[in-house]
Amino acid sequence: PIKNLGRGKVPMETPSLSDQYEPIPEETPKNRKQQLILSAVAGLFVLGAVANYSPSMLSSQSSLSESGLLQIEFSNEYTAIHGHPATDYHWVKDGYLVEPHRSTSLSIIGVPDTLDESKLTTSCVGTHKQSGEKVHGTNAGSKQCQMKFLKVGDYTVEASVISSDTDQILTTSVDVQSRYVRRDIRKITEEDKANYLNAARTLYDINTADGIQIYGENYKCMIYFGTLHLENGVPDKQHDRLHDGMGFLTQHLSMTNEYELSLQSVTPSIAMPYWDFTQDITMIRDKAHANKREVDYKDLWDLDIWQEDFFGTSDTHLHTVTKGRWAYTRVPSITRDAEVANAFGLLRAPWNFETSPYVTRYHKSCGDNVGGKGDANTNQWPTCATHHYAVSSIDSFAFFTGYMAVDGHGGVHSYIGGAGGDCDDWSDLTALVGPERVSSMKQFGPYYGRFIWREDMCSMPDSDKCSDISSGKCKLECSGCAEDKFTEAEMSSYSGLFGAMNGVSDFQKEQMVRKVYCDTKTAVGEQIEANSAIDVSFWPIHPTLERLLHYKQMVNPLTNFDWDGSLWRSDWSSGCCWGDMFDTDCTGHYEESPTVGKSYVYDDEEGDWMLKSMTNRAMLESAFTTHTYKNAYVYADFSYEHCEKEGITFKKVSKKSQTSA
Repeated sequence: PIKNLGRGKVPMETPSLSDQYEPIPEETPKNRKQQLILSAVAGLFVLGAVANYSPSMLSSQSSLSESGLLQIEFSNEYTAIHGHPATDYHWVKDGYLVEPHRSTSLSIIGVPDTLDESKLTTSCVGTHKQSGEKVHGTNAGSKQCQMKFLKVGDYTVEASVISSDTDQILTTSVDVQSRYVRRDIRKITEEDKANYLNAARTLYDINTADGIQIYGENYKCMIYFGTLHLENGVPDKQHDRLHDGMGFLTQHLSMTNEYELSLQSVTPSIAMPYWDFTQDITMIRDKAHANKREVDYKDLWDLDIWQEDFFGTSDTHLHTVTKGRWAYTRVPSITRDAEVANAFGLLRAPWNFETSPYVTRYHKSCGDNVGGKGDANTNQWPTCATHHYAVSSIDSFAFFTGYMAVDGHGGVHSYIGGAGGDCDDWSDLTALVGPERVSSMKQFGPYYGRFIWREDMCSMPDSDKCSDISSGKCKLECSGCAEDKFTEAEMSSYSGLFGAMNGVSDFQKEQMVRKVYCDTKTAVGEQIEANSAIDVSFWPIHPTLERLLHYKQMVNPLTNFDWDGSLWRSDWSSGCCWGDMFDTDCTGHYEESPTVGKSYVYDDEEGDWMLKSMTNRAMLESAFTTHTYKNAYVYADFSYEHCEKEGITFKKVSKKSQTSA
């Protein structure tokens, strides 16, 4: 029932990397014999004495460093600026982590000065330990070669320096780990940023069937990911497999992993970047300080992340991006008889009355700036203090999950998505209930429809009522709205969701309920929950939470991994808030619930890397930074230097202090 997005121009198939590098010819028995002899001779040059030389002396990193023999130094365009990545992981050998499909320079250190550099050539070959497949490097100078590692896993790299002047061959080998490196989206190179955003754009322009033909079996288009998030977030009125429960973090990480795989099918070198959104608050505070004025949260939208060459700027009146690669990005259309759709047949939640066919960002909540006074504690943009609290003061995984779901990231979705439509008119109630209550209503505006729809107090209008939006009939049909007065039970259900109703008269309550539920079509921006995955800015958000978890496990590990939601909040005691609210199950949130997304992880039983769906518990354990770490990626660093400006210090990681999770 789902219609394809616009196809766009189909890109040419990416050439195989094997076409770009000519393999080194196989050694003949004669050449091999000569090499062994000359390797022994070379040993005399390096050691300066006659010894019982054996190639095994050079088979490990420790032998190299202790004996002073040849060593291999690995580098790429990032190491010159930021140093070697992922050095805080205790299982990563500093300088011996390489990145798949990224051009890597190998420099041979320790070649005797007595050899004429102009007469030297270098050859390199890497053998993948899990599959046995080999990759061959190319000579890049007298003591250098260039190589691309094509798989995640572990490699043994052998390098040879050959002197045409003396016919000597010096050889060495070392083991390296090949992992994708996730970096701060603001620190990736311009080329990598363009590759990432262009690959993301491809997922909107080419459907899954065609994409598989072009890019391979891991390709999935944005209709797939948008539907995956929406149909698991709103499978029916009583369930949500992704939010408000113990599975929030692991489920979102699994979707991110599958999204990353799809990007890599388009451009194999891509690693999913993370967006440390706590930096954004520091940046706008710096701007306010420089201009000697108060912080204005509207300055968020002037930051680099929202410019035309990044995620795009949302037009103030159309509430959508109008320039650049994200201009007028369409929301997929689906048929009215699909399980999840809004009143206009768009891939949006049923309670969302947004009519625009384009990805929408309001940046406001019912006409007010997001983050004002109100009930919605998800409406506060997370700061350094927010994330520092998670690291320093939380002991249980349950509390960490709940805290990160709400305080740790929720405000980012709220600020970007926001809400509009008829709810801007709630200001009409100011004279009746006062400005503070109206402000509270508007801050919670994006969520009223969600809760009351789940309570089964409202239903979607028939499709014929929405064919003419100006008729006024296209809105949620809520219990009691057609009557002169609500029943006591109806008023109790409605007002129970209204923190702003505390302390007001029955007459005021009724007018507030009628305004919100009977007279309003609230339009919600894409980033607010159910259909948020369709906005490209959604995807770098959740890796930031995982990075924080990795960091926490290094400096102040969680001690309680009981799958007990009540450790966060009493209404999570069954595993999710919906279980207690509707006396139903918490599918998707149990520790043995399968993740909705697939991850590429190391499988101990198979002894190789595999793409598979995991359980929530297995997904969590795969992310532990100690002995059970199974993921195909690492995070480049755990620097929070920008927080120093806020007077908040994230302590340095010590490998020695890291313990098993």
